[in-house]
Amino acid sequence: MNAKIISEDLIIKEFTAPKQLKLFTSLQQAQMSGQLTFINPIQGSEWYFYLYLGDIVYATGGIHPIRRWQRNLISNLPQIPFSLSSLQEELTEYKADLSDNIWEYQQLCNWVEQKVITPEQGKSALRFAIREILFDITQGRQVTCSLDQNNILYPKVKTIKLEELIPENQQTWSNWENAKALDRSPNLAPIILHSQDLQQKTSIPAFQSLCKLLNGNRTIRDLAVQLKTTPLQVLGSLLPYIQSGIFGLVDVPDLLELLTSSDNNHYSNQDRPLIACIDDSLMVSQMMEQIIGMAGYRFMAINDPLEAVSALVERQPDLIFLDIVMPKISGYDLCAQLRKHEKFADTPIVFLTSNSGIIDRIRAKIVGSSDFLKKTVDADELMQKVVEHLP
Repeated sequence: MNAKIISEDLIIKEFTAPKQLKLFTSLQQAQMSGQLTFINPIQGSEWYFYLYLGDIVYATGGIHPIRRWQRNLISNLPQIPFSLSSLQEELTEYKADLSDNIWEYQQLCNWVEQKVITPEQGKSALRFAIREILFDITQGRQVTCSLDQNNILYPKVKTIKLEELIPENQQTWSNWENAKALDRSPNLAPIILHSQDLQQKTSIPAFQSLCKLLNGNRTIRDLAVQLKTTPLQVLGSLLPYIQSGIFGLVDVPDLLELLTSSDNNHYSNQDRPLIACIDDSLMVSQMMEQIIGMAGYRFMAINDPLEAVSALVERQPDLIFLDIVMPKISGYDLCAQLRKHEKFADTPIVFLTSNSGIIDRIRAKIVGSSDFLKKTVDADELMQKVVEHLP
């Protein structure tokens, strides 16, 4: 296979590991540079590999690049908090081109240069993206590919030789095949179709946990990252319920599409409960936004407690998490103010605190607090409080 053929639209059926290896080996031997585009003609999905002298500089594309970016940060760059609203503001401010998502690579390079992440972490993030993309391309069966040698992304971190990852992708694909799951995309989201049948087959705690997890907003891959397991293990545990019709698998939009549609669709926006967090710590707010957002709820963060009352009156959240120790005004005083306001007489207010002794609980009860949550926020404990206090 020579470079001249690759530069034209090339149709490849059953793009399995041997064909992938042959293609990328020929590109490497020819030391080709440019943007290699794969298109699934049925689904219309597009993936991009950026080559430099035959090696992979970066790979992106597909139906959920923002979800993949979030999973990548959680899995490989835990010191980088993910905030969807902040990401949207940054992309808008810098007029980032979302058609090929080069901003991802630029961000990784900036973090490596600033020593926010190590070069090894940058390479791990790159491998993570390539693994997911290779699997999706393989599952697409037939693809067309073309090489634009004028679109070159020059490497700023260590490049990847794809022959390192193709055998790994083949093993993942074989495992998926052995599980008889080739037609089940990890980009689909599990959802409960018959809750009564599920309740009869599970314990009450298990049923509550499944209702929180399988809300139709987390893909199989999202769940795998959250549960620290593999997509195949997640799907394997769900398959009996899917085959019996209790669970279903549905398409979901990417995260920015979800955020945009929520902002533009007043009706759907009203349907989802709004949860507020009043905390002067940006890190705590970002952690809670990530957890609550992935669970399908709307979220608002208030980092200046003096602005809290007016902001809450304007948006009227269904549940409020409130830090106790803050500058300018304490959580106790702010909670007492809110309880005097008719709009928040019955709104659940959960204190965020490192101390929950008897004195703290008595004082909290006096000012009208509904509950406590440890300040070191745990995702399961947070969602348990959400389920307990929202109807």
